[in-house]
Amino acid sequence: MEWELLGIILAGVGALYLWVFRIPYSLPHPLANPVGRENRFDILRGFAMIGIVIIHIHSYFQFFHPADTSVIRTTLFLSNLSRFSVPLFILTSAIFLRKKEGYWISKLKNLLVPYTFASVFGYLVKYNHYTVLEFLQFYLLGKVFAPFYFVPLLIQFYIFFYIFEKILMNSKYSNLLLFVSFFINLSSNLGFFDSLLPKDYHSISIFNYIFFFLLGIRIGLSKEEKNKPTANVFVLFGTFSLIILFFLTCFSGVYVIDFKNHHLIYPIFFFLAIWEILPKLNHKISNWICFIGTNSLFIFLLHPFVIHMMHSFDPYSFGGPFFGYILTLILNVGIPTAIAVIVQKGKSLYQSHHSLERQ
Repeated sequence: MEWELLGIILAGVGALYLWVFRIPYSLPHPLANPVGRENRFDILRGFAMIGIVIIHIHSYFQFFHPADTSVIRTTLFLSNLSRFSVPLFILTSAIFLRKKEGYWISKLKNLLVPYTFASVFGYLVKYNHYTVLEFLQFYLLGKVFAPFYFVPLLIQFYIFFYIFEKILMNSKYSNLLLFVSFFINLSSNLGFFDSLLPKDYHSISIFNYIFFFLLGIRIGLSKEEKNKPTANVFVLFGTFSLIILFFLTCFSGVYVIDFKNHHLIYPIFFFLAIWEILPKLNHKISNWICFIGTNSLFIFLLHPFVIHMMHSFDPYSFGGPFFGYILTLILNVGIPTAIAVIVQKGKSLYQSHHSLERQ
């Protein structure tokens, strides 16, 4: 709660700063790139995917070495630093969302079918005793592996968008809806809905992320503006970054608080700050992170299998805590990414062979 209120205060100060000094700043636009779709959104999804892995590495280290406070507090700091990940996935999923022909077919093909296969296989791998009822419960609530809750959450948003598309895509209502969703999300974060909703539903409640979803829609509807960030904007982001790092260090290293995935202000700050930094990022690094972003769902579904198998090994056995952490990160991002590369090449070879047969 303290982190939530601190974020709101900082956001208010930042907005006041922009308003007082009349500093122009526009929302990132999905068509800001003149050659097509803005790939910075895919790069952001790549960062979010890496962030999700970092969050789970903390749990992995904590499982084996809960008493090693210096290491656990460091992994907790990195985990809390990565808490922008799920909100950013929700936001970027909404930006390009449109109700068009084949809406549910694409969701079935690209989301539900892979999720179903991963859930069935994961259930058989992870659990010793099998019941259909338990599997259905785990499947619907995304509990086969801890991160799988994201898929039922996303499906709810897709249903929500499908039903209310005309209202959500009407620019006349976008600001009002965004304002209302902020207070709904804030109320959910502060626990006001906990007693009203079934306990098992809390982790996949759309009220935890509804502001991020509507912000993504709002960005998708925004008009492209050519306002360039001024030096004052970078000063603001730089100052806030130092403040946030200070409090992250205090909360992680001193109070040992594990943050929620759905605090409001921090993911938005990360989104806007990194958006301005991405054009300055090394081109090769950008391409790799972009690839991770475009294949994020594939990597997201495979990564839990890797981290689950790694629970048979003490992370310190890979050369101590530092090298163990680095190797764990590389394996949990690298193995699913390598499989994604193989699948992509297999698809392209199949398509080229199929087209040659037609000729």
